[in-house]
Amino acid sequence: MGTTITGLLKLSRGILCKREALGCVYDARIAGIDAQIHFPQFPPPDGWKDEVFMPPLLPPEIGATWKRGEEPLSWGSIRVYPPGNCYVELLALSMECEPNEVNECARQIYDSIIKWEHAFIDYLMIETKQNTERDKNITRKTCDLELVADKYIPQNKMINIYVNIPSDDCYASTDIIKRAVSFADAGKELLLEYQMLLSSYEARRNSQNRQAVIDACSAVEICLVKNIQKRFQTIGLDGDSFLKKYRSLGDRFGLIKQLDQSFGNTDYQKLVVSPRNKIAHNSTDSVSDETTDILIQCVEECLDHFYNGYYIP
Repeated sequence: MGTTITGLLKLSRGILCKREALGCVYDARIAGIDAQIHFPQFPPPDGWKDEVFMPPLLPPEIGATWKRGEEPLSWGSIRVYPPGNCYVELLALSMECEPNEVNECARQIYDSIIKWEHAFIDYLMIETKQNTERDKNITRKTCDLELVADKYIPQNKMINIYVNIPSDDCYASTDIIKRAVSFADAGKELLLEYQMLLSSYEARRNSQNRQAVIDACSAVEICLVKNIQKRFQTIGLDGDSFLKKYRSLGDRFGLIKQLDQSFGNTDYQKLVVSPRNKIAHNSTDSVSDETTDILIQCVEECLDHFYNGYYIP
């Protein structure tokens, strides 16, 4: 009889999930080992749905008795009710192995879990655009002053807390979770375009708008170059020679519009090329939040037009 190994996975970044994704067990394969990923459960609404504060998510069945000392674990929380959109912080793992292979199996999981989890999170972020908004809370760095006369003088500290309410599309469904697990299992890399887009998201979260613009424009230029080459190849022409003629990002947007009539009428010159050129030519020291967000949305739109997936199958 095999031995069951169970584990607790604290996610490096909490994920947004639809209610349907909770309470499910997803088959995974980590380091070549068959495993199951157990999501927390949605609490029965009877008895609390009219309360001001909603209860936390419940542990999956496999972790029903798990605690850290006397404290219950924080599996996540409900974000929107009645839809039941939630924020998940912890997952449970389980796997079977031979009794004499427990230590080796555990070692392989330990060695591989960081890469697997990062791939899982990255896929969810690309498909749902969750956790890509600017975190205005982390940018408010202030000094801390304490005054004393004959005794300590208390102060009233005013702290601004920004709350972001994601759209329904940002919450991962069961099918999206399955695709994210499958991608992480496969050990594949995202297309370079999407790796650059993730880098742009990271910069945007940290209010590094200039870096976010440069990374997003790198993503879209890689996309344009690939697809210009592909279209010329289909008609037996050398795409590289055309790319040497159309060197700038603006020229390449113009060329792809000539090659692909379905590309759309978005003014990429104004919304993408112009902000990027101002940064590249050092003619601006800052980029507004609105300009950055619109540019990234245009890049997402462009990538979605050319790609059906986010990595090479």
